[in-house]
Amino acid sequence: MARMRNLLLALASLSLIASVTIAQGPNKGVGTKIPLPEVKEDGSLPLDDKDKAALSIDVDLVNFDVVVTNKDGDPISGLQKEDFKVFEDNVEQSVTNFSPTEAPLTVVILVEFGDTFGYYYDDVVGPAAGFINSLRPDDWAALVAYDIRPEILTDFTKNKEELFSGLQRLRVPAYRETSLFDAVYDTLQRLDSVDGKKAVFLLSTGLDTLSKHSYSDVLRQTETTDTMIYAVSMGQMARLYLEQQMGPEANITFLQADNTLRSLAEKTGGMAFFPRFEGQYRGIYETASAHLRNQYSLGFVPKVPKRDGKLHKLRVEVRDQDVNKDGKLDKLKARHKTGYFAAKT
Repeated sequence: MARMRNLLLALASLSLIASVTIAQGPNKGVGTKIPLPEVKEDGSLPLDDKDKAALSIDVDLVNFDVVVTNKDGDPISGLQKEDFKVFEDNVEQSVTNFSPTEAPLTVVILVEFGDTFGYYYDDVVGPAAGFINSLRPDDWAALVAYDIRPEILTDFTKNKEELFSGLQRLRVPAYRETSLFDAVYDTLQRLDSVDGKKAVFLLSTGLDTLSKHSYSDVLRQTETTDTMIYAVSMGQMARLYLEQQMGPEANITFLQADNTLRSLAEKTGGMAFFPRFEGQYRGIYETASAHLRNQYSLGFVPKVPKRDGKLHKLRVEVRDQDVNKDGKLDKLKARHKTGYFAAKT
């Protein structure tokens, strides 16, 4: 937002009249309209408008981040614009904006804190603390816990000690009910007004018992956001021991919970993890951190302007190549948000 304010001030100093409108939606499309002055019959400008001459631009730019991995799931850096093909609704588009994104992270660590099926302290504090440790000095992070409602334990800070202090408040849950959908919906909405590279590190069972928002609501919200979700399933170890005792209905419930976490992550271009052993957590937050720091920002202006308010599918193909120079193609894959809602006029 500071960059936009500086741009407007610069335009004002040049005596340009600018009216900038930001199209609503996940694409952050910018429709910039600068009015043309009236021109006299002889081709000259009115005296009052000589210093107000401006171009007229009306552009809808679709911007989104892409993570490229090899066959082992390792993030790949160093690719160029020509290595990517972007498709909207299966129609190839011309990539107009391209850059590796190396900006600091803005992350919300969102943790479930409800006694849904037996609370497991190590499923929350250990992974959250590990992810906090992986943050760099210029990263911003906030800690939010949810049961029947989300609560900010630590607001955005670069100070890891403040985040660790917030974790210390997670002792004994007060409720058995949890509102996952409301917590994710609220978090994504709040992050939508934040600039930069954004992510949610979600620690959850994937169960929801109380939300006002539906599963469909939160899925739509994931399709309107430019925030990636990295979801880590809680309670997998407990389920490993209880599977024989749980009936078919309970097993189906937990399978649905896993699918919820997987869907939330995939829709935003993130990842979902289902650890069953404590030793797996370190690899998870290291993977999430590495993927978030090795992204490419791609942008295009749709060949056919979309102002229909509908969902449009995105697909990215990346040119396979021998990145590690071992004589074999690395089977490169692109991971990104699956679509965006166009602005409606």
